[in-house]
Amino acid sequence: MNNITFLAVAAAISVSVSAMAQDGPPTDPYGDAAVIKADADRAAAARFDGLDTNKDGKLSAEETAAGPGGGRGLRRADADGDGAITKAEFVALQARRFDMMDADHDGQLTKAERDAFRAQMMQRGGGGGGAGGPPPGL
Repeated sequence: MNNITFLAVAAAISVSVSAMAQDGPPTDPYGDAAVIKADADRAAAARFDGLDTNKDGKLSAEETAAGPGGGRGLRRADADGDGAITKAEFVALQARRFDMMDADHDGQLTKAERDAFRAQMMQRGGGGGGAGGPPPGL
């Protein structure tokens, strides 16, 4: 494995681990200070896959509890109330969060929008916009 490939793999792992641990506003995967909705949706799907430890296509209460913040905010994703969260429900929750953060509704999050949302959540006591913080419905 050459050094460039190794560094690319290490950077990708670092971004994924950071996003799963923080579960706040989407990271900036391309370093361009903007995250488009399609990238955020792909990142949410990848986070779901990491949380779905038994690979049955849904998050159980145990898998949810093992997630960031003990999964408090993830319970909101259970749209049909069946006690499990499907990938579609998980991605939809993340998409609603993206839309809330996208202040100018242009389909991309700038660093300024992510920082403003994080500051707003800190003021509300949401701990940086993580899954357990306000506002309701997300």
